[in-house]
Amino acid sequence: MIGNLPEALRTLLTGSLPTLFGGPASSTVNLTIGGGLLEIEQQDADATAGEPRPDDRKDNLTFDSEGPYMLTQPPYPGPRRVWLVTGTGEHTPLRPEEVLWDRADARRFSLALRPQRNTSAVTGVRVLYGVTAIYTKIRAAQALDVQLKTPNANLLERTETLVVAVIQLNRQRLVDESRVSYKDGAYDAAVELKNLSLVQGTRPAADTRLLTLRADLELRAGRALEEDEGVPIERIRTPGRPLDPNRPVDVNIDVGM
Repeated sequence: MIGNLPEALRTLLTGSLPTLFGGPASSTVNLTIGGGLLEIEQQDADATAGEPRPDDRKDNLTFDSEGPYMLTQPPYPGPRRVWLVTGTGEHTPLRPEEVLWDRADARRFSLALRPQRNTSAVTGVRVLYGVTAIYTKIRAAQALDVQLKTPNANLLERTETLVVAVIQLNRQRLVDESRVSYKDGAYDAAVELKNLSLVQGTRPAADTRLLTLRADLELRAGRALEEDEGVPIERIRTPGRPLDPNRPVDVNIDVGM
C-alpha cells in the first residue's frame, strides 16, 4: 500500500548516482528496494463510511476555448469554483458570470470569458465543487527498506552517505511522485504520501548496508453511488399543495387549538 514510492525512489537514486548504480562492474553497487511492515492507525471505525455524505471533488480538464466542458461527477447544490491553469501551473480564478452552467445537465458548463482575458498560455481548467460520495480515509505508516550491497568497503561507505543525502534533499519530490490510484468496478482507492523520513541505518553483513524509511500515508477508499443513493432534497412541501417553483420549502402549518 506504499504507492509508487519504490519505483520513484529507484528512479531518483539511479538517475542521481549513475556511477554507483550503473557504471563499470568494479564500481557498481547492488541496489534492492522493498516494502516492509505496514502499520494501520488504530482508531474508531468510521460510522458513516458506507453512507452517502458531502465531499469535495477537483476536476482538471483540458482547455478548449469556451467549451462546453463536462464534470466527472454530478455536482452537489452549492458553490463551484473554476480556474484557468497555465502550463507553468499558474491559477487564475474566474468570476461567476464567466462560467455558464447548463440548466438541463448540472455537469455541463461553458465559459464566457471577459474580452481582456489572455488565454495564450492556458492549458487547463480546474473546477472545485461538492459532490455526494461514499468514502472513508485510513491513515497508516509503512516501512521501506533500501539495501546496498558490494564487497568494496570504501565504496559501500561512500554509497550509503550519498544515498542518504539524495533522499533527504528530494523528500518532497518522492512524496509527489508516489501518488497512485486504482479503480475496478464500482470501487476506487487512492494512496497519497503525507511524509517521508529516514528512520535508521543498519549493517546486516560486512558487505551490506540497510536503510529504513518510514512513509506516512493516507488511503482514500470510495464506492460509486447507486441510482437511489445520495440524491439531494430539492423541495419540501405539504402533500396536495401545488408546486411553486419559487418556493423550495412550502409547508402548510396547521396548528389545532
